[in-house]
Amino acid sequence: MKKILFVALLMLCLGYQQAQNVDLHQFKEVYVDVQLNNPTQVRQLAEEFSIDKVNPNASGFAVRLWLGPHDYDNFLSKNIDYNIFVDNFKASGVIMASTYEQMSSWNRYPTYGVYTAMMDTFQTRFPQLCRVDTILEDTPDHHQILALYIGTNLSGSETRPRYYYASSIHGDEPLGMVMLLRLADQLLNHYYDNAQINNILNSIDLWICPVENPDGMYAGSNDNFNGSTRSNANGYDLNRSFPNAGAVTKSYQPEVEAMIQFAENYHFTMSSCFHGGSEVFNFPWDRWTSDNNSPADSDWWWLLGRQFADTCHKYAGGYYFTDESNGVTPGGDWYVITGSQQDYLNYYQNCRDVTIEISGNKTPSSTNLPTYWTRLHQAMINHLEQANYGFSGSVTDSITGEPLEAMVWVENHDRDNSHVFSHLPQGRYFRPIKAGTYQVTFSAEGYYDKTITVTTLDNDLQILDVQLVAIKTGVKDISLQQSGMNFKLYPNPCMDKMTLCISSFDKCALLKSLHYELYDVKGLLLKSNRLVSYNTDISVSDLPAGNYVLIIKNGNQSLHTHKFVVKR
Repeated sequence: MKKILFVALLMLCLGYQQAQNVDLHQFKEVYVDVQLNNPTQVRQLAEEFSIDKVNPNASGFAVRLWLGPHDYDNFLSKNIDYNIFVDNFKASGVIMASTYEQMSSWNRYPTYGVYTAMMDTFQTRFPQLCRVDTILEDTPDHHQILALYIGTNLSGSETRPRYYYASSIHGDEPLGMVMLLRLADQLLNHYYDNAQINNILNSIDLWICPVENPDGMYAGSNDNFNGSTRSNANGYDLNRSFPNAGAVTKSYQPEVEAMIQFAENYHFTMSSCFHGGSEVFNFPWDRWTSDNNSPADSDWWWLLGRQFADTCHKYAGGYYFTDESNGVTPGGDWYVITGSQQDYLNYYQNCRDVTIEISGNKTPSSTNLPTYWTRLHQAMINHLEQANYGFSGSVTDSITGEPLEAMVWVENHDRDNSHVFSHLPQGRYFRPIKAGTYQVTFSAEGYYDKTITVTTLDNDLQILDVQLVAIKTGVKDISLQQSGMNFKLYPNPCMDKMTLCISSFDKCALLKSLHYELYDVKGLLLKSNRLVSYNTDISVSDLPAGNYVLIIKNGNQSLHTHKFVVKR
């Protein structure tokens, strides 16, 4: 009897409750621990549920799952042995700031009212450097998702690389919120007396969103974290709710819809999101392991990850940020997940987004907040500078000098939408990349492609301005001249189908691999097919209304690019 009582007490102290005696449906959400035998089982479970962490052990893998109310019946139907994890340390040692003044020492967490007051005060105190943008005006539980713009380009008259710093998409991971609020404070207060900060704000447009999931963070009360949840008010893990890489799916949670629209509005060059539960720089992909599908810029990601982790090591003065490969990992190699914000931004928005886990304890004691700032602040600031490196420039018309929207494609390198675009009104593009020599092709509708060699260095910028020749000028591309082809796409706009007409098709016998590729404006390949006749009908009845791009290729060489519109 004593042994049974001792084991029960031990289990409770370790944060577990026996599953058989507990009804999952009584919880707003729950974490459960399961034991799995192999990576395949882990991946299969990750397809349906949110994995919080994975630890290899002698029996295989100890896996902690997060379950929301929408998951309970499905999970129970699988008859998996589990234990409920109860975080007895959650919110212990947490002191809340109930006034703005109490945040001055940065050793408290803000209530929701103090948080919004801080955001407004930044804007009021630094009107030449800061404004508050609203990502979502009214969440399901009536909070706001806010972002601070910080920089010297409030009018938007200049085109610069854009960086998005975010945190707390999981509401029970609040440390990143305080780190980003303090980062904003540091940048704004030291713009005039710190050369590095001055250069960053003069050259980069920065948005800081300290809390992407306020409904989860303040689920129990706007005044404390006692009832904080990983999920949003609707019971969904927002970091599993974005469109899956390579598979457009369903309608999305209000917060996700708003963040998608925000990203589409601003075309971010780079971004990061802070999490808690581990200490590691987690780079793409989450959806695939590096053996299955390594990102095009894997070497660049490892460079940035090592720089971030090593800077943390320098300022931590002890054991910190050493999980996985000493603080760096490809996401899928750690454990595969689907629907992450990181994969969405990289795959659909041509952005370079990374997940940064900054604490093994999701909610550290308030007294430790200054220590985390000491460990992290320089790595956070240095990481911003990477948006300025690689190669960058403007794409313009060779005759008129007018700026162009163009695709910037690194030959024999880009894949899975790692290419970027130049955007109006100035036709500027930004391509962070690892040191090397690359062949870069610029393509725009109504213009001949142009391929240029560029050599880049790490932590440096090469300016590459490009002028494209309009087809109507009569200057002929060699491949088109040899084939004698001209292309026409009609009708445009279209509804159910369009026709691609190729003149002098009989003269292109040498073009054995002539085909088209159809992309959405985010760079997602939707269709491709061989071209075998003068006229090719292309069905678009399955596409939603919007703008699209059709690229005609001979093998890997782009011959022509058309933009077209589908109407409904």
